[in-house]
Amino acid sequence: MLGVVCGIGGALALDSGSAGLDRTSQDPLALGRTMVNQPCDDRFVIAIGKGDGGAALGSGLAANPAARYLDTQQSCETAWTQHDERTPRWVAYLGPYGSGQAACTARMTPTLKGSTVSRLVHGWADTVHCLCYLDYKTAPTLQVGMSHDIADVMWTYALQNLLVDMGRIPQESANGAYGPATAAQVRRIQRTHALPVTGVVDPDTWHAVQDGCRIYDEPSTNTSP
Repeated sequence: MLGVVCGIGGALALDSGSAGLDRTSQDPLALGRTMVNQPCDDRFVIAIGKGDGGAALGSGLAANPAARYLDTQQSCETAWTQHDERTPRWVAYLGPYGSGQAACTARMTPTLKGSTVSRLVHGWADTVHCLCYLDYKTAPTLQVGMSHDIADVMWTYALQNLLVDMGRIPQESANGAYGPATAAQVRRIQRTHALPVTGVVDPDTWHAVQDGCRIYDEPSTNTSP
């Protein structure tokens, strides 16, 4: 009975996020990984788990042997969540990476579906829009009625998140499915850039979408005019 009580007590201490932690430990949540807090040095990290206790980080750490975690209260005061969600206490992450292109290339793989990229700059307002850092020529073609594999869903969701922040679609429309509402906004972008108005996201349309990156002061890695 004593062992059960102690076990439950330990789990509650981990999930509290702060109570009873050894601040000097390199693994204060006892997750078997090193806590490495990150300064504001303009590098990038891929957040693969977030929460106020160790349980929220477990699956991300288990699936990524190279991952570590940080305390957001002791790390760069940057955007750790999308669209004004509450900042979590702890973040499991991969990196840091020296460029947005490197971080986003790693992030846009099926094994990291659901992750986000944060830029380690003080006061950065939102998580990184990876579309702004990737070569448009590598992006898949998207169209209404297509069958979606995991990679297509990730690219569609990235497109929709950019459209949300551009004020073109509501947040609830960012669902990873390339449907009529998203296609309608793509057609508007195509008209603005004098492209064929098809609603199909082809390389030229991806290139046009990246024009919206300028309002976030995020570079595109386009190498072609």
